Amino acid sequence: MKNNLLFTLISFLYISICLVSCKAATNKSSVVKENPSISSQIDPKTATDSSAVEQSNIDLETEIVATKPWRITFVTKAPNYEQLSEHDYWSVTWQGMEQAGKDFGVKVESAYITEPCDNEVECIEAQIRLISKYLNSQTTDAMIIAPMDANRLVTVTEKIIDKGIPVIALDSAINTNKILSLISFNHFQAGKVMGEWLVEKLDSNSNVLILEGVNSQRSAIDRRNGFLTGLEQGNINVLDTQSALWDTDIAEKIATQWLEEFSNIDAIICANDSMALGALNAVNKAKRSDILITGYDAINEVIQAIAKGEIAATIDQSPDLQARIAVQMMVRYLETGESLPPLIFMPEIKLVSQENVQL
Repeated sequence: MKNNLLFTLISFLYISICLVSCKAATNKSSVVKENPSISSQIDPKTATDSSAVEQSNIDLETEIVATKPWRITFVTKAPNYEQLSEHDYWSVTWQGMEQAGKDFGVKVESAYITEPCDNEVECIEAQIRLISKYLNSQTTDAMIIAPMDANRLVTVTEKIIDKGIPVIALDSAINTNKILSLISFNHFQAGKVMGEWLVEKLDSNSNVLILEGVNSQRSAIDRRNGFLTGLEQGNINVLDTQSALWDTDIAEKIATQWLEEFSNIDAIICANDSMALGALNAVNKAKRSDILITGYDAINEVIQAIAKGEIAATIDQSPDLQARIAVQMMVRYLETGESLPPLIFMPEIKLVSQENVQL
């Protein structure tokens, strides 16, 4: 009797394991052929259309001017902010913030990491310390934060809010329901648009590589999953995906290694323009002008490269418009107490290529 019971239990466990394994196997992305391990990097819970996330209707066109000189602090995620060119994504974001402040009658100040940080962990901790400085400060009425990490900034953000300082997240999420709203681009949909565009440009069985952003950031995850979903519309081989941490030099190093490792590469998809420029450097040094490179951000240097035919395409996020909307939403909250939806997407996704590039 005991033997029969033991056999039954073992059989049940075996069947259960098989069922789970089979189900997992059927969920793997069909676009991954050369490197099956890539599919294991994709969380099926996040590999969904971000536009499916419910967002309430909100009027983005009506703008009000403040009746009080509110002080709004913008915390950027860009380390070495003072070294950025005026055309860099976060520089353009700040320009939008400044203009919005003037137009809406509020004072907007920039807060950025000044201490040296050489890696992701150090920079996240530096941003946490930066925000913490405002816990006992009387110099701000509200904050707009572009977080470096969705989870690790939760504690300090909630402490700020508990001090009576409302917070809006910009670009990437902070995983707390205490913030007023997340103002963001629909990164999944934009990535999907880029993937589908490449399917139209590439032949069947083409080989593609993906340079990701910081994989702890929601925007980076959504872009990667969007790329993969768009590529699924065609018969495309994804050879590898690696994070270059949004950095030009790291991207060039990874792309150089790929060029040595893979003999047949048709395209390199980059999750931001800085990494696209790094990939371009590697491709130019290897004299491989046959490889399509795509970016994401539409910074001036990449727009120039598209016009010259050096980079194939990019996604225009309109960071100045995102910044303007974020400031206006905060003004509306401070002035009227208006309830904001948890998520506000930009109204348009624009892919820039040689067909529509404007200098």
